[in-house]
Amino acid sequence: MIYLYHLMSLFLVLIVVPCFVLGSLFSRNKLRRLSDHFGLFFFSGSPKNSQKTIWFHALSFGEVVGVTPTINLLKKNRPHDRIILSVTTDSGFEAAKRKLPDIDGLFFFPLDCFPFNWMAIKNIKPDLFVLVDTGFWPGFIHFLYLKGVPILLFNGRISSRSIRKYVVFRLFFSQLFNWFTVLCMQNPHSRSKLESIGVDKSRLMMVGDPKFDTLSNSSQEKRNKVRGKLGIAPLSQVWVAGSTHEGEEEVILDVHSRLRKQFGDLTLILAPRRLERCAHVARIIMSKGISFVRRSDQWDKRGNNFSVILLDTMGELSEAYSICDIAFVGKSFISPGGGHNLIEPIAQGKPVLFGPFVENNKHNADELIKNGLGIQVNNADEIEVSVKSWLSSEGERVKLEEKAKNFISYHQGASQRMANLIESQLQI
Repeated sequence: MIYLYHLMSLFLVLIVVPCFVLGSLFSRNKLRRLSDHFGLFFFSGSPKNSQKTIWFHALSFGEVVGVTPTINLLKKNRPHDRIILSVTTDSGFEAAKRKLPDIDGLFFFPLDCFPFNWMAIKNIKPDLFVLVDTGFWPGFIHFLYLKGVPILLFNGRISSRSIRKYVVFRLFFSQLFNWFTVLCMQNPHSRSKLESIGVDKSRLMMVGDPKFDTLSNSSQEKRNKVRGKLGIAPLSQVWVAGSTHEGEEEVILDVHSRLRKQFGDLTLILAPRRLERCAHVARIIMSKGISFVRRSDQWDKRGNNFSVILLDTMGELSEAYSICDIAFVGKSFISPGGGHNLIEPIAQGKPVLFGPFVENNKHNADELIKNGLGIQVNNADEIEVSVKSWLSSEGERVKLEEKAKNFISYHQGASQRMANLIESQLQI
């Protein structure tokens, strides 16, 4: 079946390439780096005979953040090796430039068509390939397997939606996953799902979630600075709705208006997942007659005569979580959802609310509920009741902060375990 896939990819080149070039016109980086997608990578210098080339692929922003500690550990332990990273999205490319400035190569992943895969592998000659989280391109993985390149999956997680597809095409996907040398899974649920479709148990390993290694609790001094920067009064209560998607903002804003009747100084920090939606969200806020300020132009404001801060800037959500009393994490309230990072507020010692549609983070959601750190809310009334309860319970919030700290500490170490595994594979 895989050879039929390769054959079809040859014919699809005539359709895929023009469509892809057209789509790249609307990207910040893809058009400028168009040759990357066709496997035409050019790096300064060639690796020496004693060097190894380790190729990481991280789909987008979240995957880049997750793999950064592992890459930094390898750069420290193996300074003479060549470590390169490919990404798929603009946000991943920008994140890699910021977080991994010393990496030996950064480029976009090739399209999964026969000539481009072959050219990419021929040019890079990887000694080991590490796929982070997701992006199971069959043609590319098959070529690596035929070349005898060890293939590792890092932070593997399988959602219920994905496993349904894998079961339908069981023969194809079981073969695909068995081409991996080691599949390092995030949690036992994902491991058992791969076992159920016939993946060799000897290839499966529990490594954990590297997101726990990227998070730290902010000091009180830093939290005070964040409050000052955002124009929030020292004693004002704050809640955050982070990584929200279409339909969720209206619910959150309606709940906020009701909460303000009891908590008159309450501030909502609203952070849409995609910044390009902020203008639309601003119109929703205005239509409800709610006073608000955009983070991007907030320094022109005087006083704190607003009840909502629209976080329309990149990279400040973690700071917002650090000063809140309770957080809601989006892409979880409206089907199909899937959920975003539930751990980020917990790392700041804050309780987290999320909707029922968190299948991409089901294991973490279950763990948070079990440990009293997270609450699933199914409608606006449940959000309101939960926020009220936490805002009225300062003593419980103090107790939770220590519990959250222990929870994060217990789950750390995935990055070090992965770095150790990579080093052991390079010595085989």
